[in-house]
Amino acid sequence: MSNREVLAHARFILSNLHTGRELANAAHEIKNHLIDITLNGELSESDFYRITSVLTPQSRSPLWEKYFIRKHDCRRVNRNENRDDLEKNGWFYEFKASGFNRDEALHIVQIRLWQDCDYIIQAISDQGAVTFVLAHDEMQEETVLFPAHAARNRCE
Repeated sequence: MSNREVLAHARFILSNLHTGRELANAAHEIKNHLIDITLNGELSESDFYRITSVLTPQSRSPLWEKYFIRKHDCRRVNRNENRDDLEKNGWFYEFKASGFNRDEALHIVQIRLWQDCDYIIQAISDQGAVTFVLAHDEMQEETVLFPAHAARNRCE
C-alpha cells in the first residue's frame, strides 16, 4: 500500500471516529436488553450478533454466553462446581464463542481441559452463529491441530 493510500485511509478513520464511538456507546447502553428483545422475536438473531459485534470482546463474550444459556434453557454452573459454564440435561459444557477476525479465523483461548465437561464452540458472524459441540477428547485434539489454547490449571 502506498503512502498516499495509507494517508487516505487514515483521514477516513479520523473523519469517522466520532460515528464509531457513538455506535459502540449506543450498543453498550442497550446490551443488557438485547437478549430479551431477541428472544421474544422483536430483533433477529443475526441483528443481535451484528449489534454486539461493535462491543469489546470483554463485553460481548459474556453476553453471547448469556444469550446461548437463555435461548437453550440451560443452567449457569456455579464456579465452585468446577464443571465450567453451563449444564443441560445433566451434561456440563464449557462455552466459547468467537467472532471472525480479519484473518477470518476462530480464536478460542482459555480452554480448561482439566475440567470434567464437553465443549460448545460458536463461530459468530453477521449472519448468525454456527455451533459445534465437542466431546472432551475431541477438544484435546483440537487444541493441538488448530489455534485453540488450553488454560493452565490454577491447582497445578
